[in-house]
Amino acid sequence: MAATAFGDVKDRIFETTDERRAKIKLALQSLHARRRQLRRAGGHEARERAEDADEGERRAQTRKQREAENLAVEREVMRYKELARKTFAAGIGAQLPVVQKLLASFYVPLVEALTEEQEKIRGNVPGVDRRVYGHYLGLLEPDKLAVLTLHATLSTLMKGDGRNNGAAKFISVADQVGSAVQAEVNLERMRSAEKAAKEAFRRSRLVNTEGNVKEIDDAAEHRINLALDTSKMNTIKSVSKHARQALENAEWGREIRLKIGTVLLTALMNTAKIGVPDEKGELLTLPAFYHDYKEAGYGMLHWHDSIYRFINTETMTRAALVPVRHFPMVIPPRYWERYNKGGYLRADNLCMRGKYSNEGPSRAQIAALEEKAREADASGEPVQYQPVLDALNALGQTAWQINTDVLPIVEEVWARGGGVAEVPLRAELQLPRWPGGGLPGKGEVIDFLQSVRKTKKSNMELHSQRCDFLIKLQVAREMKNEPNIYFPHNLDFRGRAYTMHVHLNHIGSDLCRGLLRFNEKKPLGERGLRWMHIQCATLFGNGADKLPMDERVQFIKDRIEDVRASAQDPLAKDAWWQEAEEPWQCLATCIELDKALELSDPTQFMSNLPVHQDGSCNGLQHYAALGRDLHGGEAVNLVPADRGADVYTGIANVLKRIVAEDIKLIDSEDEEDVNNAKLAMSLAQHIDRKLVKQTVMTSVYGVTFIGARAQIYSRLREREAMEDNELLRYRVSNYAAKRTLDALNNMFSNARDVMGWLTTCATIATSAGEPVRWTTPLGLPVVQPYHSQRTKRVRTILQSFSLKVHDEQQPVMKVKQRSAFPPNYIHSIDSSHMMRTAIACVDAGLTFAGVHDSFWTHATDVDTMNVILREKFIEVHKEPLLENLYHEFRANYPDVADEFPQPPAPGDLDLDVVQDSVYFFS
Repeated sequence: MAATAFGDVKDRIFETTDERRAKIKLALQSLHARRRQLRRAGGHEARERAEDADEGERRAQTRKQREAENLAVEREVMRYKELARKTFAAGIGAQLPVVQKLLASFYVPLVEALTEEQEKIRGNVPGVDRRVYGHYLGLLEPDKLAVLTLHATLSTLMKGDGRNNGAAKFISVADQVGSAVQAEVNLERMRSAEKAAKEAFRRSRLVNTEGNVKEIDDAAEHRINLALDTSKMNTIKSVSKHARQALENAEWGREIRLKIGTVLLTALMNTAKIGVPDEKGELLTLPAFYHDYKEAGYGMLHWHDSIYRFINTETMTRAALVPVRHFPMVIPPRYWERYNKGGYLRADNLCMRGKYSNEGPSRAQIAALEEKAREADASGEPVQYQPVLDALNALGQTAWQINTDVLPIVEEVWARGGGVAEVPLRAELQLPRWPGGGLPGKGEVIDFLQSVRKTKKSNMELHSQRCDFLIKLQVAREMKNEPNIYFPHNLDFRGRAYTMHVHLNHIGSDLCRGLLRFNEKKPLGERGLRWMHIQCATLFGNGADKLPMDERVQFIKDRIEDVRASAQDPLAKDAWWQEAEEPWQCLATCIELDKALELSDPTQFMSNLPVHQDGSCNGLQHYAALGRDLHGGEAVNLVPADRGADVYTGIANVLKRIVAEDIKLIDSEDEEDVNNAKLAMSLAQHIDRKLVKQTVMTSVYGVTFIGARAQIYSRLREREAMEDNELLRYRVSNYAAKRTLDALNNMFSNARDVMGWLTTCATIATSAGEPVRWTTPLGLPVVQPYHSQRTKRVRTILQSFSLKVHDEQQPVMKVKQRSAFPPNYIHSIDSSHMMRTAIACVDAGLTFAGVHDSFWTHATDVDTMNVILREKFIEVHKEPLLENLYHEFRANYPDVADEFPQPPAPGDLDLDVVQDSVYFFS
């Protein structure tokens, strides 16, 4: 690619002459020519590479992927049977780890109990709800039901309810168990249909002219699978005209799932026992799981405290993972050809996550997707939202692998007891002991009890962290030997993309990101080596991420010995990488740099570590662009500058000026001015970036005054400010919230006008009794799903449940519709920017990954990606977005069309300058 504003030989980020614009234009012309060439050649390079791959390996990997999606429960049933055989075989059981024997001891009696229950069902023996759940419970063998029950229960209890170790609301566990059974039944039905179709295919199509039967090859078999998937995928009730009957059979409803889950959990509680020594050391046999009621009246399921000590084991973690079929894939995902056809090979997938709830998508939105698909089928043209599907395909085709340089270090940290860089402590904190001696005073007892309570709370938090960490670690271990792994993506109702696998992915935590890298390697080059230095400084943070680019490079060069020592001896005491704000990603970058610097020419190092470019308070960037807000654009780096602007520091500085002016009014005759001056004096010393950061961040989401006050109050309490005067701290928080919102209004005047206009439009739309709906720049129909919920009472053999049922016939939640619209609209804009960037990057031959407002590629390709992402931002915002939205609202809500005000007048920001801004994404 020709030299660009992001890659000249002088090691400068930007020139300031017209020559720079000529270079950018030339680069973009080259980029578009490359896109046309790729299209003429017939598709993406990723697809070409896949076609050129070894056919035998491809077939083997495809079979492996199908088994991973389809046969998880069958494999686990066989594992349990073998485990049970060994457990009860003479001379073998004693050699097994305790936790494996424990799980086997739960499994065997549970299978026996479920076998007995199925016999009662077949014999029409009366029982509570047996006529309701009996048919469904008979659709699976008892051994499968036992595995599904055990694993769904363990998975839910490992996560807990956030307050209790090994406890969760009974309704949540029952729903998980019932859902697992429903999914397995549907999978067996699909496999039966597939088998019948294959047999028909053999009989009708596979006889040659000599009358000899030909072997069906994997390619033909795969086509049958896709055909079957097409049939299934068009079966969603009230969405597709092809779907009504199948969905009635496939979706049992929550009431049925709860009854099934309750029966299975009751069987588990009646059969699962655990041996617990009493005070004399004698073994007592007690229930391993039990049910009780909280004071609030809802039922809870608990495991016995003795099970808690087993959660650190790999076996227990594996048990919690087994029901998760959405692991990373080992072959590229199916292309999204329709809104309901793509992603994993065999599962019923929608391109939108969630279904029919207040988290979306709504039935109305799915119906809109189907309507657009029918229109496209009738016209022969691509569907209106085809760019969204193209972007999901581009994101899903990126090949990853587990970073096997980092994984052993994570494992070693855990083996040594954890407590380092996001790896939780392996052991619980010891509860405080009463020191004894003398009669304690009242204050001492209170302090001691508070200390005990605090330690117990910390242990609960550690429990949750350990469970989350161990599941991520187990996924990494299971995938570490795979040469390629892929993450199918889908959307939320606003159009934001997410990976369908939820545990270990690049959208996750620092640990998750540190454990992943691209599969493909590319030589660093001079610019790539520079970007690797910049990334190392950015991930280290602690102020280094706020430095100009050249200074970030120098920051790492000045500490290169620390960087290399981190790579070579990462577990040394006081290793430099452990001080980083993003420690695991920083360590991965240290290792990559160390490997490169071992070469005589580091620029020739073949690197596969992603380098990130992150937006600068991206929500406010989009607001500033929508309002053409020059002053606000300067604050969020839409406008070129020698140093990156930090909007949080900027707001803090504006707040300091406002507070200083208020303090001057201390001698005023106005009582309110004097009161404000006193509060300003109490606040002044506490004003900094951290105090206002959360409020600035959430301003994009329409934070209220009450929300802002609570945020600032929390920051002051963390600092123990005004500790001896709780009322004063509250009043200062009240004052600070008002002034912080004033500072935001001052800095982002045009942007705030846009936010106000969006809120007004949502208010008018909902006054007609309708949800807010709009179309994203990529043609995706969006319908906000917020409706009032109705309550339904479900009685089971163990307890009754009050269900909150999402019902789109209920009135819309006007307050939620109104307050959620501005941030949801902005998210639909930022997703459009990311998706256009993804498509353009892949068309240009780049490897690309996107995390909302963070874009990733190889170090050597960062300059190219930077040009593209700026071009696409400008492209999105040069469309008349607010004008289009105004006309769409008038068309969608004809009864109140005349009430919608015109969009606010734009400010003076020239969007083209974004192309010159180094720190727009950096």
